[in-house]
Amino acid sequence: RYNEELIERHVSGRLKVAPEHTEQRVLEVMRKPSFDQFHAFKQIFDSVNRRCGLRQQLIPYFISSHPGCTEADMAQLAVKTKELDFHLEQVQDFTPTPMTVSTEIYYSGVHPYTGKPVICARTRDEKLAQRRYFFWYDHTYRREIIDSLRRIHRPDLIEQLYPRKK
Repeated sequence: RYNEELIERHVSGRLKVAPEHTEQRVLEVMRKPSFDQFHAFKQIFDSVNRRCGLRQQLIPYFISSHPGCTEADMAQLAVKTKELDFHLEQVQDFTPTPMTVSTEIYYSGVHPYTGKPVICARTRDEKLAQRRYFFWYDHTYRREIIDSLRRIHRPDLIEQLYPRKK
């Protein structure tokens, strides 16, 4: 009921939300809930808009290069956001900020609660390789994304992002 009230009466056209990622493993490092919760909220959002004759937009915010995130995770994010018909605009590379667990992981390469190593994109090229997946729909990145998907052994995702015209 709260969500319905919010969407119907308190959104002025665009509602920004922060699922931050789609992949469970990355969300766990972020200490965020499952992407399933975003799906459930989006269903409510779309339903309220249909029922009330509204044309509001849901604007998700996502982060690339967060500790624990790989190119394969970003490729999955691209496929899932494409399926939801999102052309992302609210995006950011991970930026270390003081006093956060994520920053501790970024600098140490180890999760402080588990003691296990965590992969971290640190170089400019590693960050760019992840960030370009946000913009799978931009023809500028198409060749690089296809080459990357082959390099990371995920050619199965090429057809999902760029289906052949029949």
